[in-house]
Amino acid sequence: MGLIITKKINGWIVLDKPVGISSRFAVTKISKILNIKKVGHGGTLDPLASGILPIAIGEATKAISFIQNKKKTYSFTIKWGETTETDDLEGLVLETSKVRPNINQINSIIPRFIGKIKQKPPVYSAIKINGQRSYKLARKNIIVNHEFRDIEIYELLLKRIINIDKAEFIVKCGKGTYVRSLAKDLAEKLNTKGHVIELRRLSVGNFEEKNTIFIDFSQEIIHSPSVFNKILPIKAVLDDIPALVLNGYEARRIKQGQKLDLNSLESIDYFLKKYPNYHKFEKIYATEGDDLIAFITIYDGIVKPVRIINF
Repeated sequence: MGLIITKKINGWIVLDKPVGISSRFAVTKISKILNIKKVGHGGTLDPLASGILPIAIGEATKAISFIQNKKKTYSFTIKWGETTETDDLEGLVLETSKVRPNINQINSIIPRFIGKIKQKPPVYSAIKINGQRSYKLARKNIIVNHEFRDIEIYELLLKRIINIDKAEFIVKCGKGTYVRSLAKDLAEKLNTKGHVIELRRLSVGNFEEKNTIFIDFSQEIIHSPSVFNKILPIKAVLDDIPALVLNGYEARRIKQGQKLDLNSLESIDYFLKKYPNYHKFEKIYATEGDDLIAFITIYDGIVKPVRIINF
């Protein structure tokens, strides 16, 4: 039995996902314990990974695409000397090496991984090939060979040498980056083998560990309403895109699916002054006062609603 909800909930739960459960399990469980059907997540975390998993509740599910494009920060630990079939602890060891890199060697190759680089996703990933997940094909011993993809690494730092076999790193990266592949590639550049033995996501966009909540997934209900005090508004993921403020009449038309002439809007001067490069954004959001009402596009001077937010 789920928690009895007396009002609609729309917003973000920044979950501190524990090791051992999948992102999909977390979403399904939260949907059940909150008794809310409309729930989704903003970026998969492997079962062996912990940390920030943004959970969209209600109308926030319409903003999932925005959170998926945000920069992410991870801490991860590499064990040197072994490559596994999954590039983490879960897989069988495939190759070994006696080479162990030192701090100077590691720091010398780090600059090669900063900026826009090419990366091949791991075989055990959720990427679809002809409609099937890559990891499912791999488990059937079907050969999978992904193409290299363009990714961006903004920061990469050796945090500490734990011992001769292990080192901990911090990375800030863009969409589509696989930390497991990064660890494997780092090891290869150091003429050894390596795989991830610990992975934690520290941030997604402006969602940080201070925003997180922990949920005991062994319980069937949430006994305390305190979780609702930490639900963030939908707009929390829209800080880097333009906002168009509408008056009551304009807002009603947009919510009815009608188009507007940009130059006729009451707030046009303020909007153009604040966002002179608005045309570079594929999507913009519209508000009535402070209330989010829709995602919109503006093309050739016409404001068109794309997705209406229904509170």
